[in-house]
Amino acid sequence: ENLEQNDLKLEEILADTGYSGGEEFEYLEKENITGYIPNHGQYKPSRQGFIYNEEKDQYECQRGLKAILPFKGISKDALGYEKKSYRSSAKVCKHCPLLKQCAAGKTQYKKIDDSVYKKQYDIMHERLQSKYAKRMKKLRSSTVEPVLGTLINFTAMRRIWTRGIKNANKFMIGAAIAYNLKKYMKFKMKKVNVQVAQLPIQQKGLNKSHQTYFFAL
Repeated sequence: ENLEQNDLKLEEILADTGYSGGEEFEYLEKENITGYIPNHGQYKPSRQGFIYNEEKDQYECQRGLKAILPFKGISKDALGYEKKSYRSSAKVCKHCPLLKQCAAGKTQYKKIDDSVYKKQYDIMHERLQSKYAKRMKKLRSSTVEPVLGTLINFTAMRRIWTRGIKNANKFMIGAAIAYNLKKYMKFKMKKVNVQVAQLPIQQKGLNKSHQTYFFAL
């Protein structure tokens, strides 16, 4: 809303892992905003010994008895996140020589859980491998992080002293204005090297004279 009030359109967004989330990534897609946000630690780009078949929505074993793990349903974990479950058949896996290395505990089948937003996480993971994304990460670290550190450690911004999102928004805008003004007051313009040159010119009806020009280098 702050950007819209100033006719500014958001096209790219940089953020740290704390802003990582499937719902957030889906929102960015709908708004045509390109995000550069590292996936959280629970995300796994691949599963050792298995490949994901997006067309059939299933995992396929690449070792042992080549078991298939079809989609079984959606459930919620302890933190409330929705996950898709893929599970192989015990009839197939119990005869596999790699069962003890592959299955969890004493189960005789292989189970893999993935976020319902796996596609969004995969897209973000792939995007962050590009050179441009790595440049964006350095840009965020060099511009955003120092500002937050200064506001938190030197301007008593560890807490917001207001109630409600609307007032908190005003509070943050005020802090940003104060920060920018302070930075502007400390800004020093680079000294300009001025050289004077006298060039001869011919004026009608007058003798030769000289005109002085100033060149800023």
